[in-house]
Amino acid sequence: MKLTIFGASGRTGTRLAEQALAAGHDVVALIRNPAKLTLRHERLRIAQGDLTDEVAVEEAVRGADAVLAALSPKIFGGPRDLPLASGTGNILAAMRAHGVRRLVYSWGPSILIPRNPLLRALRSASFALLRLLPAIRPMVNESVEVGEAIRGSDRDWTIVVVTAPNDKPGSGGVKVRTATGSGDRVGSRISRADLAQFMLTQADDPRYAQQELRISN
Repeated sequence: MKLTIFGASGRTGTRLAEQALAAGHDVVALIRNPAKLTLRHERLRIAQGDLTDEVAVEEAVRGADAVLAALSPKIFGGPRDLPLASGTGNILAAMRAHGVRRLVYSWGPSILIPRNPLLRALRSASFALLRLLPAIRPMVNESVEVGEAIRGSDRDWTIVVVTAPNDKPGSGGVKVRTATGSGDRVGSRISRADLAQFMLTQADDPRYAQQELRISN
């Protein structure tokens, strides 16, 4: 497969790129500062650009079989212009323009909206309270906008939610719970290696298309 990876210079994204290449896939990684990714491979093309650059994003997505994104907002003091939210919109627009359907998007826990009415109400109330704190208001707003953009798209998206990723070796075992409440009982911790492996397996697996998942070890 030809995969486009956004966030490949991050701690999860680097593992995602490494595993994709080891599995024999071709990878295009769009990175603002290519020096941050030391990984080099004959099947890896590093494109310099920012998520807010529509042209750069579209060129990176062109010809892809699937798009994988391992992104996260800055929790405290993030930028008010919400670059990841606008960047997500650019990714979705580029996918539509080039007929790319599969998107696997990893984010923090705040992006998930529970299906249970009570839990959904509690989440909305907590978000309203968090918005009162100036230091984390951009993070909350960005999480909301990213989630709404993905859910409102017509792509075959899967949102993968994690709470506390760590750098422990991969175990090969991942627990999965859907937003409807079905599946395993999940915890908060997961190794980035297992998160990357799970995302990679979803690239050509439609089982969780247009679903939000919470995963852990």
